Amino acid sequence: MSGDARVGSTARRWEIALACAAAALVLAAVAVAAFVAVPPTIANLSSEVSDGSDPTDLGDASVVVPADWVVTRHSEDAITVRTPDGALRASLESVDERPGDVVAAAAAGDPRSELLASGLTAVHVDLDDGGVVAGVGEPDAAPSVRVTVQVSPAEGAEPAAYRSAIGDLLEGIRR
Repeated sequence: MSGDARVGSTARRWEIALACAAAALVLAAVAVAAFVAVPPTIANLSSEVSDGSDPTDLGDASVVVPADWVVTRHSEDAITVRTPDGALRASLESVDERPGDVVAAAAAGDPRSELLASGLTAVHVDLDDGGVVAGVGEPDAAPSVRVTVQVSPAEGAEPAAYRSAIGDLLEGIRR
């Protein structure tokens, strides 16, 4: 074997090793990209935009979500909704509790009670971060719907600007 053949053979081994390392890096990059992209894609597959008139089933109850809000189903008894601007996000879940018990278990504070146009009662309490926890149903009977609202407005905006949107959501709950 001449010296030139040996140098060519050694160079060929380095080329193969570098090609294998590059292939491994490409596979790792594809795996990371899939890890980042797949969960939101799956969530989007279970999401829809509300038309504001068709009710969304929620266990024994239903809710008419305001128009253009995004509805994501988690189970037969649980959904998450968010406003088109994404600043308000609420989780709704059908629970086997009275509305007052829902609020008592979730937050410390002075709960308020309101009679909704549907005839159901909403017991709710404000959270320190601008959110709301509410139980909607018959006043002294289970089941009810637990509503947990988080408000993250844009810089300079006040969470109180979303009070009417929260009211519209609570008014949409039906038994």
